[in-house]
Amino acid sequence: MAGLLVQTAQFEVDRWTLASGTPGMAEISRTAKYLTESLGYTPDNPWALEGAGALDLAKMRASRIPRQAHAAARDAHARFRQALLQRPTSPFLWANLALTKLYLDEIDDELLTALRHADELGPWEPHVQQTTLFVGLAVWRDLDPALRQALARTVERGASRNAKKMFEIVKSYTRFDLICAIQKYQPIAAADCRKAAETARPGAPTYKGYRQ
Repeated sequence: MAGLLVQTAQFEVDRWTLASGTPGMAEISRTAKYLTESLGYTPDNPWALEGAGALDLAKMRASRIPRQAHAAARDAHARFRQALLQRPTSPFLWANLALTKLYLDEIDDELLTALRHADELGPWEPHVQQTTLFVGLAVWRDLDPALRQALARTVERGASRNAKKMFEIVKSYTRFDLICAIQKYQPIAAADCRKAAETARPGAPTYKGYRQ
């Protein structure tokens, strides 16, 4: 029964994805009830906990009330941590934990550790690549050299399967230096790379950092 409820919730989430729509709070809450019922049967089921955490993040994005959004992010953080006790080798959980820490504005060792584990355990997973790149660029100034190099390798690997999405993330932070030397990005990044090179010429204004 616990597994059936998780599958039912996942069916609803897949339906949103196929429809390319953004679910409302009522729809998210209705789907979350399946996972709450599942956890009533098996409180430590990592699949249900991970799904519930993902829905908490969906609630956070859908909420227009800051306090409510923060509470949803806090709930997601707790669920991902609990799920990791059962599945410590899941790169998706580590990536989502890092993302949640970013949303909570908690830039600390837990976030950096989550980034490292996500990169080590899921280097070729598109979702993990995109999430770690998004979080990593947001906290670039807090990364040590090893993590920065790992992120650069993530950008290079991401060109093989999801270059467009990786480019969109890099562009949102104006960090073209991470992609302009990678040939696979040239079809979609050439124009932006030329502009970045022009602004970097002596005497020209330069862009600064990832927070622009």
